[in-house]
Amino acid sequence: MIRHSFRKTAVMIIRQLLLVILLAILAGCGTKDTASANDSDDYPVEENQRDNKTTYPYVVHTESSTWYLAADDIALLGEEAYYAGLKEILQDVEPDFADAREALAGCLPEEIPPVDIYTDFCGKAGISEIAGAYYNPRSNFIKLFSGWDMAKEALLHEYVHYLTMHCAETQAVEGFWAEGIAEYVSKLVCKNRMLRSVNMGFSDEEAQFYKEHGAWDNEEDCIDPKLFYYGTAQIIAQGQLVGTDYFSVSDVTITRTPQIQQNPRPDKMSHIEAACIMAYLIETYSEDLVLSSLDSKTEEMETIFRKPFNEIYTDWTEWNTGKFEELGLIN
Repeated sequence: MIRHSFRKTAVMIIRQLLLVILLAILAGCGTKDTASANDSDDYPVEENQRDNKTTYPYVVHTESSTWYLAADDIALLGEEAYYAGLKEILQDVEPDFADAREALAGCLPEEIPPVDIYTDFCGKAGISEIAGAYYNPRSNFIKLFSGWDMAKEALLHEYVHYLTMHCAETQAVEGFWAEGIAEYVSKLVCKNRMLRSVNMGFSDEEAQFYKEHGAWDNEEDCIDPKLFYYGTAQIIAQGQLVGTDYFSVSDVTITRTPQIQQNPRPDKMSHIEAACIMAYLIETYSEDLVLSSLDSKTEEMETIFRKPFNEIYTDWTEWNTGKFEELGLIN
């Protein structure tokens, strides 16, 4: 064993420390420290180089999305909790987004650019008071409010807005068409892993109720969004929403009146009704016809489907009753 003098040993230690420091500096260029950022192995957190870097100092790139991480949100949740939540949602983002693109393949171009996603858990945007997330069709980005659990509930719906209002050959207009197709794809067609991971945001007591009424995926031990939607749509069609406030496809909260129930209009539909009506229209009239009509006015529905909307609604209620029974749901 070779012994070093104290002086030689000290020099070697200093050199090793300098090397470690140099490597740390090089590793940190353009990337946030992986330990503090709680990086996913697949999607490292990087420093934002754009003009908005003061508000969003860090960014994450996935195949389908670019995430802008707000400094105020990191401070609000705490760094550890913020990045733990980010890591969880990123595990499901790519397969969920891929499912949505596959569901809409007939109306989308071959190449879909990544969508920009911003966190705003501090609720700086005014719309955060009424929405868990939203897609801005004018500026073309998604913004997430209220925290990671709400993001898991809402994100796939907003991504479908991006696909159908920005990327699609026939772009959906706001209201019944945009909300109906977003709900249909995200809740009835796609598995929606993000939504399932938080059990649709329901409490344990609420989840138990839906389990007892047949809206349960026994294999994954969670509420099945598709079963929940068809079951709830059945209750709404029977008039049990009358007298209740609900958020309509027109993005306003309204009271379900007997007049709305007896003479339904597309702009007064709940999101759950719109999703299931969209499923009915696609099954009855063809997906091609529905997807090619997403840019039409709701007043033109009678021309497209040869029936006024109130007749379509009546036919849908009968069809939905059949779905309800077919899926083994319980009143």
